Amino acid sequence: MSLYRIKDFVSNYNQSFDGNDIIGFSLYANSDKIGSVDDIIVDDHGQFRYLVINTGVWVFGKKVLLPIGRARIDFSDHRVYADTLTKEQVEHLPEYSDKMTIDFAHEESVRKVYRKPQRSANPAAFGVGYGGIDTAPPSRTDAPKIDLSAGYAGYDHSDYNYDLDPDLYNLNDQHHTNLKQYQERLKASRINKTV
Repeated sequence: MSLYRIKDFVSNYNQSFDGNDIIGFSLYANSDKIGSVDDIIVDDHGQFRYLVINTGVWVFGKKVLLPIGRARIDFSDHRVYADTLTKEQVEHLPEYSDKMTIDFAHEESVRKVYRKPQRSANPAAFGVGYGGIDTAPPSRTDAPKIDLSAGYAGYDHSDYNYDLDPDLYNLNDQHHTNLKQYQERLKASRINKTV
């Protein structure tokens, strides 16, 4: 599935937002301002998938992707909260550039950082890390390493579906009510332009 910057998906996308365009909103991790929202990434169907965040306060000039399910948006204060985001995660996330095409490998590198660690009957089977990065525990050099470079939980680029990572991509009524409405308007706007 292809991904698009929102303005490449629908050039007049901001009409769908009722003047509440989240591009330019301040970005907070808990109560600390760490940057801003630079763009929105959508898929072929107009589903919001990522916010492009500029983490200038934490890592100067670094833009990374924040899965939409990890964002809490406060339209009244013009803020986006990424309460579970850490500086360590930002440092391990691949950098995003406006000129790049986001491919499966880039997305998978992003997902590895944000995913919760897998649980196993044998804790040594999976490394400890940053929400899924497969690094061996420092005290156990004999622990087996799991190669997740081809995919997570047995999938690859041909059979991956965003539903496999609901905590990263699903919009919920508690944090995304307005965003869900804007997404539907965006889809309708795209359909009307193609008809």
